[in-house]
Amino acid sequence: MVPFITMTLSELYTYIKNSLTAQFPDPKERGIVSRRIIGGITGLDGNDCILHPDRRVDIDHTAVDAIIRRINQNEPLEYVFNSAQFIDIELYTNSNVLIPRPETEELALKICGDIKSRLQSNNRVGDNSLSILDIGTGSGCIPVYLAKNFPDCNYYAVDISDAALATARSNAERHGCNIHFIKADILNCKDGGELGSLKVDIIVSNPPYVLESEKALMQPNVLDYEPDTALFVPDDDPLKFYRAISNFAVGHLNNGGKLYFEINEKFGAETAQLMRSCGFQEVEVVQDLFGKDRFVVGISPL
Repeated sequence: MVPFITMTLSELYTYIKNSLTAQFPDPKERGIVSRRIIGGITGLDGNDCILHPDRRVDIDHTAVDAIIRRINQNEPLEYVFNSAQFIDIELYTNSNVLIPRPETEELALKICGDIKSRLQSNNRVGDNSLSILDIGTGSGCIPVYLAKNFPDCNYYAVDISDAALATARSNAERHGCNIHFIKADILNCKDGGELGSLKVDIIVSNPPYVLESEKALMQPNVLDYEPDTALFVPDDDPLKFYRAISNFAVGHLNNGGKLYFEINEKFGAETAQLMRSCGFQEVEVVQDLFGKDRFVVGISPL
């Protein structure tokens, strides 16, 4: 028999908040996490426990305790509830993919602005679409968001992981997006295969860029749960993905095409120089909302 009990939202909020361990010492943070848990458990707005504290809900007490136990063990809420917000869309997430970050939201929004400008200024008759390739797509957050806003463009998404591609496909299907997914290793990409003849207008990538030596600075909820292969690069070759992708992009971007990178803040100048050495023009290092070097953008060689 399922141990359902009836509680008010206020009682549930108090129970969850008191059950969270010392990893949430800040009362404000503990309250935010508690409201997010309530939203995940009940399907209601987590703020209802403040706006409608006397509302009564039927709760599976055992399931609630299991969720609290996972969160107290540092498991991210996005994996516990298989859900993450990316700008204004909800994505399915699991431990096979990185949890989308605010910086990647910034990147997607920047590309949206550039696509809109380019489509408005496009003088080719009947051409109202662009082709866009996301390398290392993970959850598919970037192409799914772009496809929601510009459904007439053509989208391709690459990842080395079958599990990541399955997650990204799920998100594309959830949002009704037409994206062509390709399994490939960009570090060992030959001229053949599905990528071989692909020509696109935009290439975007948020590849692994956290140094192995930076692990000591990271929180357990990242180190213990998010996929290492999507996070870390060796200290002695931090730009290996940027080098491979830049070289690939030279032969696969149309004239005037653009390459967008999300980067480690330590390597803005180095990444920009790498792109220039590949022939990219008008290369620009762009800071994020916190004033950190976070993106590098360049136009394809003529």
